[in-house]
Amino acid sequence: MPAMPRFLALLLPFALACSSPTDPVVEGRWGGTEVSLELTRSGGTLTYLCGTGTIDSTWTLNSDGRFTATGLHYFGGGPAPIQGRPSHPARYVGEVEDDDLTLMVTLTDLGQTLGPYRLVRGGPSISEICV
Repeated sequence: MPAMPRFLALLLPFALACSSPTDPVVEGRWGGTEVSLELTRSGGTLTYLCGTGTIDSTWTLNSDGRFTATGLHYFGGGPAPIQGRPSHPARYVGEVEDDDLTLMVTLTDLGQTLGPYRLVRGGPSISEICV
């Protein structure tokens, strides 16, 4: 029986190394002064001061906190999609560090970059305001 505890003692450091409790987490609600984000495993939505966006379920977050995603961006007010309001393919790139998320949005069909946006985990939600 003494061989089994020794075997477990040798495996413990490897098991602990594989389950890093410090890996970043991006799912949840994020808010800032210009954009808010609600992200789940199945995708997400963004609300800008004058626009909205969606994030596909294929988003990723690596162990260094690098966030990448694709989706759609809509200019203008109101919920997405509004009839007559064209969508633009979007690439979202960001970095999570503790409770902070820095996010850049590239509208690939227009070659236009929005941001950087600074968001905080649990921060305020933005109401889409357009005048």
